Amino acid sequence: MDYLKTLQEKISLLLNKLDKTKLLNESLESKNEYLIKVNKDLEAKIKIMQLKEKQLKIVSAITEDDSDKQYFKNKIDYLIKEIDYCIDRISI
Repeated sequence: MDYLKTLQEKISLLLNKLDKTKLLNESLESKNEYLIKVNKDLEAKIKIMQLKEKQLKIVSAITEDDSDKQYFKNKIDYLIKEIDYCIDRISI
């Protein structure tokens, strides 16, 4: 009789662990989907920044005006900070 009771207790514990594991799995899947979306967004921003960098190189080769160079430098710095912020959010 004790054997059956012990077996029932173990089964109950295993079922509880299974439920907890299912909840954890759902949570991880949800977080994974979110991170995949954020990653795609960051990849898109990187491509945009690469295009803007190319444009900046062209503009700086064409113009001698320091104010234009400073404007584009500030814009690139801003975009880099924005990407850093997004990367920090992923780490949460």
